[in-house]
Amino acid sequence: MRKFLVLLPIFAVGAVATSCTGTGSGNVEITAEATNNGADLKLTWTSVENVSTYKILDENGNVIAEVSDTTYVLKGDSGVYAAISIDAGGTKTNLDLTPWNGSVSGIVSHDLTGNSWVKIDFTTPSVNALQQSDVDPNAANTGYFILFNNSGTPELRDAGATSVGQAKMELAFSDNMSGFLAPASGSYNTARAISGGGYYFFWADNTSAGYGDMDNNDYFGAVKVTNLSNSGGGYTADFTIYVQDKVKGLRWLKTE
Repeated sequence: MRKFLVLLPIFAVGAVATSCTGTGSGNVEITAEATNNGADLKLTWTSVENVSTYKILDENGNVIAEVSDTTYVLKGDSGVYAAISIDAGGTKTNLDLTPWNGSVSGIVSHDLTGNSWVKIDFTTPSVNALQQSDVDPNAANTGYFILFNNSGTPELRDAGATSVGQAKMELAFSDNMSGFLAPASGSYNTARAISGGGYYFFWADNTSAGYGDMDNNDYFGAVKVTNLSNSGGGYTADFTIYVQDKVKGLRWLKTE
């Protein structure tokens, strides 16, 4: 069982998402790849006959860049986006980067009776509340965390930080943070103290492939603690879960 994740060397990760939502003769196919340990997004698109200049637009239609090439890297430390468009001679093709989100309510800490566990299935994706008897650490592409009462301190704990054992996706959490770019490795822990209103990024690290490295087998997301209250000596919480499911390995989570 690992409780701390150490700083790892930076290398390129590959994850691909495509979009063909534009219409007309200027249509392009966009390939999106997470690079620089998921901080940056490399866009590559098909060329269009008689088009020499392509505009890259944000979700509000603002021009980010204008290039003659058919590839461009968006730097996450300069800002992240919920959507990107490629304008090829006046016809736009869109790439959706909005994180998926789902909610669970009435989660109780492990010392109370009820649903103490949260399951995240990254295939769908989906999120569900459940009891420990329903936790299956062998479920593919799935991670679990528990609301844990650590001597009066409420925590999020990955299954691997409990007696349940390591699941197929290890969930490690950042400290309470703001912004839309999940942090790099070295900022995560499989047990993390939480507070009401807190926002905690997580790294879902695939334990079956590439375990311990940020790569295209992984997902990034966040847990927003929408409610946290003391109840009978334990804790009750509601969570909103965000998952960047459009490009695997990408740390962009523009949620509003």
